[in-house]
Amino acid sequence: MNLVPLMPDTLVETQRLAAELFPWEHEHQAALQAAIAPTAHAQFLRERALASVNFWTSIQAGQVAGLAGLYNYTAQPEETWLAWYGLQSTARGRGKGAELLDWVIAEARAEHKQVLRLWTTDEPEYAKAIALYRTRGFRSELWPALPGENWHTLVLSLGLAGQEPLPWSKCPAHGELCGREAPQLVAA
Repeated sequence: MNLVPLMPDTLVETQRLAAELFPWEHEHQAALQAAIAPTAHAQFLRERALASVNFWTSIQAGQVAGLAGLYNYTAQPEETWLAWYGLQSTARGRGKGAELLDWVIAEARAEHKQVLRLWTTDEPEYAKAIALYRTRGFRSELWPALPGENWHTLVLSLGLAGQEPLPWSKCPAHGELCGREAPQLVAA
């Protein structure tokens, strides 16, 4: 897999892929721009209490075939959040998603992060991704649906330095849920 940092010449193609993968979301458009030009998009970073946003693209046959981002929050410098991770449909089913996830985990470790987190939902279309996260050691917490939603949010956490990560719900002043309003934890 050819992974490269997001560059101005791949921005538009990456934005198209993000819109295709996440048509109900719009934050990725601003996040991708902030990764390339953080000073020009300082308000985006400030409003989300982000220290930085970084994106990488998977290039196959000269085209953007996948993307992955890491959000680094100012209040949690030892953590990073996987954001806007996915592959175009033609690149799936051949282990490329696992390869991309393994690369992201290695990148988070290279950045000396202690914990990698992400959120997704328990909708059936994400079952394969959730299974992949769990095979890599991610631990999940179930959160209730927000008003008007008929699914639950899963927060998945992976310890990167050989330790069990503190569940996100137990983190003091954990802030918002990586670009999403934080619901209250479901009692187990």
